[in-house]
Amino acid sequence: MKESKKIMVFALSGAITATTATSLLAQPPAPPAPEVRAAMEKLAWLEGEWRGEGWRATSAGKETFQVSERTHFHLDGLVLVVHGRGWSADDEGNEIEGHKAFGVMSYDAFAKTYRFDAFVKDGYQSRSEPQVGENEYRWSHPAGPDAEMRYHAWLSEDGEWIESGERCIADTCTPVMEMRLKRASSD
Repeated sequence: MKESKKIMVFALSGAITATTATSLLAQPPAPPAPEVRAAMEKLAWLEGEWRGEGWRATSAGKETFQVSERTHFHLDGLVLVVHGRGWSADDEGNEIEGHKAFGVMSYDAFAKTYRFDAFVKDGYQSRSEPQVGENEYRWSHPAGPDAEMRYHAWLSEDGEWIESGERCIADTCTPVMEMRLKRASSD
């Protein structure tokens, strides 16, 4: 009788240990939202309404344009959404939309990397892992055989959002765009 009680105690003890271990292993990790918000805070300088001008390289030469960028955090600071629009005027003063873009910037706490998904009205899209620094970020994406588009956006000492882009083929890079924007007044 004593032997069977010992076996039952060991069996019960084993069952409790296995159940406890299984339930501990089944506990989901803590949500990464605080870490994501902290990483996204590096991009806080972008939030708001911006207006300015820029230029881009075309087959006909350098074309200037007006530009506006609207950037807003969503999901309580987890993602930054960017709406960009550029336009110029023809000889009669009619507006010609040249650039229309939508982007989503985020941070993956498990991969420890930023992500930037960008879409433009022409149907092109890109996914990149930008390098984010203090008041700046850089990103790139493929642009054909042995070609890459590289961009750099930063906040100048004067409070301007400056963004430049270049097309690189092998070791040769050619500037293809630049824009300078100022925070729009809220009046």
